[in-house]
Amino acid sequence: MTLLSQLPSEGASIAELARRLGVSAPTAHQWVHELVALGAVTVESDPRSARSKLVLLSEAGVRRRAETMEILAGLEDALAGRIGADAVTALRAALEAPWGSPEAAAADADLATRQRR
Repeated sequence: MTLLSQLPSEGASIAELARRLGVSAPTAHQWVHELVALGAVTVESDPRSARSKLVLLSEAGVRRRAETMEILAGLEDALAGRIGADAVTALRAALEAPWGSPEAAAADADLATRQRR
């Protein structure tokens, strides 16, 4: 669901998807591979760069993304019903804030673990 919700209509490289999702490139590559197998996305040569591949939604992927976005909207509405619309807006802002790279976060967590020992 996460990858489909973050994939722009014009497509994106795996590296761009990894940045958008806050995961490593190998993780994004694995997710793309799984979605290709499910028929939700295709991987094609990027017309702007001979060395890059572009991940694009297939027709099935467009339908899946619409379903995904409906599910996410429903979850957000349910959460707003429980904690209030203002709290959901604040939560979204916090989650969308730049947290730094996943690698830096992992290094920070590792350092914090070692300091507690």
